[in-house]
Amino acid sequence: MSHRGPRAVEVVLSAGERAELLRWAGGGVPARVAERARIVLACADGSSNTSVAADSVVSVETVRKWRSRFVARRLAGLVDEPRPGRRKPDLVLSEAERAELTRWARRAKTAQFLALRARIVLRCAEGGTNKEVAAELGIAHATVNRWRSRFITLRLDGLMDEPRPGRPPSVLLDQVEDVLVATLESVPGKDTHWSRASMAKHSGLSKSTVGRIWKKFDLKPHLQDSFKLSTDPQFVAKVVDVVGLYHHPPEKAVVLCVDEKSQIVCHER
Repeated sequence: MSHRGPRAVEVVLSAGERAELLRWAGGGVPARVAERARIVLACADGSSNTSVAADSVVSVETVRKWRSRFVARRLAGLVDEPRPGRRKPDLVLSEAERAELTRWARRAKTAQFLALRARIVLRCAEGGTNKEVAAELGIAHATVNRWRSRFITLRLDGLMDEPRPGRPPSVLLDQVEDVLVATLESVPGKDTHWSRASMAKHSGLSKSTVGRIWKKFDLKPHLQDSFKLSTDPQFVAKVVDVVGLYHHPPEKAVVLCVDEKSQIVCHER
């Protein structure tokens, strides 16, 4: 005589519960909640735990668990309960803080360590968990946790590096930023590019300090990436003459070049 196990608990849905479960099963909720909704819907249609497990590619124990949880607690039983432990404090930004963080995150001249910390805080403020933010930015979970906590405690100042022991820096971060902005986004009056002397006069820093800042950020204002087109009406004819000397140099020819601009270099031929 075969022995039958206990009969599965019957699942009966109200119209509202069925509509909500169908919505969950269709997406818009975490994948694990959508799977639980599909399990309960299948159980409510009369399927056994074994057949639901086979169709859903889960274990029979999993089907039994969520069938029982739904019968006992209805829709609330399918939602993950908060894990025990201290709840992380909410991260809420003021409009001024959000604007400043967005500026740090987007501007190319911002130091990369500061840009990353700004992106961490902005993403946390949007509701991302530490785990989600870490995965999106490709960093460690502990890194996100550290800068979230630092910002909540110290706000914008918490994202800056703490002062190191010893003599305080003689050049402030704002001064470095001013030099970078001026170098990348402006020119000194009628000149084509900044020199150490003109930038020193503009920023109030010494020429050697300006040089160190440029070297640190690999800036070379005297080197131009763009082509400068001459306004000389005889420009084309002169180019043809000069290029012709390179392509078909006459015997024992001597080419003399007067270099009027630092961006123009005459290569030996």
